[in-house]
Amino acid sequence: MRSTRRWINWTAPVLLLGSLLLGCRPKAPEQAAASEQVLLPGVEEIQPPRPAPDFEAPGLDGAPFHLSAHRGSVILLNFWATWCAPCRTEIPDLVALQRELGDRGLLVVGISTDEEGAEVVAPFAENFKINYPVVLDDGSVSEAYGGVWALPTTVVIDRAGRIRYEIIGIFPTKEMRPRLEALLDESAS
Repeated sequence: MRSTRRWINWTAPVLLLGSLLLGCRPKAPEQAAASEQVLLPGVEEIQPPRPAPDFEAPGLDGAPFHLSAHRGSVILLNFWATWCAPCRTEIPDLVALQRELGDRGLLVVGISTDEEGAEVVAPFAENFKINYPVVLDDGSVSEAYGGVWALPTTVVIDRAGRIRYEIIGIFPTKEMRPRLEALLDESAS
């Protein structure tokens, strides 16, 4: 009897926590169909695609970066910071994506959220051999994209200037590469 009570005392909280984390309500047919389209944890396909907010922000060289000047490219806006360990982990993959797909129209844009600005970002970018534009966000770019509450966060914009994917966490390069290549094959209209 005592071991049964101990088992109940231990498993009941675990089952309750599991149901809270995983959800335990039945899915409606339309929810089941939508859930089968889930790409990966942290990756959301935006349906219908919505226009990407235009912005102007200073680049590391001080020149203004205008998102609208790059319409016609597939753009990965990557919100990051120098102090963010997952950001450091994904940067080599983003550098490789820019190198491998840049000539097809991919443009990775690093949006640094570091409060210290170019003073800390420039040496970091040089050390990591970042080969794509890095702009400094004073909070206005993050705000335009609904507030970035986790780093890294990446927004994928198609050639027509529409947001197609939002990724919270490390950019899953291997899984997203076919989707990026499909976007690169689309026209800008």
